[in-house]
Amino acid sequence: MRCERRRWVALAAIALLAAPACGGQAERPLRIGVIVDCVGAFRALQDQELSGAQLPLIVRGARKAGKSPSDGVHRVRVAGRPVEIVRGCSESGEFTTLTQVARQLVEREHVDAVVAGGPFSVDGIPLRDLAHRHPDVAFLAAANGPREVTLQQPSANVYRVAPDLGQGVAGLATYAYRDLGWRRVALLLDDWVVGWQGETAFVREFCALGGRVVGRTALSAPKSPAAVVARVPRRADGVAVLGSAMSLTPDVLDALARRGSRALVLGPDVVGDANLVRRVASLRGVVAASYAPAAQASPDVRAYLRDYARAYPGASRGEPGDALVMGYRNAVEGLLDAFEQVDGDLADGRRRLRAQLGRLRTELLGVPVRMDGRRQAVVSASLVRLGPASASGGPALTAVRAIPGVDQSIGGLVAAGYVPTSAGQACRRATPPPWAR
Repeated sequence: MRCERRRWVALAAIALLAAPACGGQAERPLRIGVIVDCVGAFRALQDQELSGAQLPLIVRGARKAGKSPSDGVHRVRVAGRPVEIVRGCSESGEFTTLTQVARQLVEREHVDAVVAGGPFSVDGIPLRDLAHRHPDVAFLAAANGPREVTLQQPSANVYRVAPDLGQGVAGLATYAYRDLGWRRVALLLDDWVVGWQGETAFVREFCALGGRVVGRTALSAPKSPAAVVARVPRRADGVAVLGSAMSLTPDVLDALARRGSRALVLGPDVVGDANLVRRVASLRGVVAASYAPAAQASPDVRAYLRDYARAYPGASRGEPGDALVMGYRNAVEGLLDAFEQVDGDLADGRRRLRAQLGRLRTELLGVPVRMDGRRQAVVSASLVRLGPASASGGPALTAVRAIPGVDQSIGGLVAAGYVPTSAGQACRRATPPPWAR
């Protein structure tokens, strides 16, 4: 009897000792390291980037710590566990700084996941390289960046729910060929990775259908409108603008738009920059590829715009339709979606969370997203038509078409090992992608 009582006392003592340890594990927060532009040339973007990253937490009940996104948000419970954002201060395009900040978040702040985007989409490359050294941490590339992030030297713990720079252009060439009747196209593009990868997708799709490229102008900096228009051959049926604010100005876009809305199409990095196109009234009626669907086509986008307006009144935090804001929002939303699906499990080096991210199937702003074998999103691309200015000041977008199931091969036109360069694309007939058949 005495032995039996001693045994029960011993078991009770073990239970009392174990309870705090188990409770501590259950209450350990999911810590999300979010790297934003706090210094350097893009430091004014900090609040825009943070607003996108914080919105999924605010929608789930988090309270803002102050008026500005840089003031932070209080913890919120997701899947039964506290969740918090840990800010990392970097400068987009500075790989050394980005790597140092990401390491501090992982090694000192002990975050469970790192989210990084920024206006320089190539930031995903150093993020991928660092991920090899920390295989138990999830790294999410928030920008619509180069295909190489997930195709070259891939890391099993790098995920991208955003389309790459080529995926975002899918379907635009078919629209130009079939709907606008173009047979000869002139290209205007950024002379760096944004332009090269957009060009790859557009030219291979356009030429697969039988079109021809009759002019190519690659810009590394903005030029005068007259100089740009002078480079467009007269025999071109239209101009495909696959640039960004790195090489374009509103004046250049206005000059091109005066050719008529049926003689111009825009890439997603043009229409995704609301500050670039908001002052160009002549773009009304022009069709563009878009990283996000039009609000009219998706209740989820309308809900997102309402949530953003409630969370950040006064429109002083940035344009919610900007691709930069949406990229951060979707990366954190995808992470929380996976976290909820594994019931907040962070055990065993976050094994279940990382596995769920790798097979994630969800909808982000109404767009079906599923991860492929390289942990890159297969998405539905969107074509939109630009309208008059919306209430927020950016252009109103009307849905034209959705292109489902766009992978990084652009329907089989671009091999996994191909790396776009400044050399441009040869124009060849080929089997068109599924959406063009």
